[in-house]
Amino acid sequence: MAGRVLLLILGLLNVLNGVFMLAAPGAWFAMVPGVAATGAFNAHFVYDVGMAYLASGIFLAYGFRGGRTAAIVAMTGAIWPVLHALIHIDGWLTMGFPRDSQVATSEVVGVVVLSFLGAVLAWMRLQRERA
Repeated sequence: MAGRVLLLILGLLNVLNGVFMLAAPGAWFAMVPGVAATGAFNAHFVYDVGMAYLASGIFLAYGFRGGRTAAIVAMTGAIWPVLHALIHIDGWLTMGFPRDSQVATSEVVGVVVLSFLGAVLAWMRLQRERA
C-alpha cells in the first residue's frame, strides 16, 4: 500500500508542476533553478513540457488504484519522466555536472531521483499484480 501512496504523491507532484507550467509559464521558467540558463524563454516549449508532466502525473497517480490495468497505466506514466531524466544525465556527461548547488539539487532530486523512483514504484506495482 505504501508504494501505491507514493505513486499517488509523485503523480500529484507531476500534475502540480504541469499545471504551474501551463498556468504561469514565465514564472515557472524564472523560478526553477537552472532553467533560464538553458536558453531564452519559449512559452510553447514550456507548455509542451507542462502537458507531458500533466499526463505523466495523471497516469502515475492512477497507479494508486487497485488492479493490473492501474499498474500498467502507472508504468506508462513513468516513461516520460525517466526519458527526461536521461536527457539531464546525458547533459552532465557531455557538459559537466551543475556547479550551482541549487541547480544540482533541482536536477538530481527534482528530475532524476523522482523520475526513477516513480519508475521503480510503478514496476513494483506491476510485478505485484502479476503475482
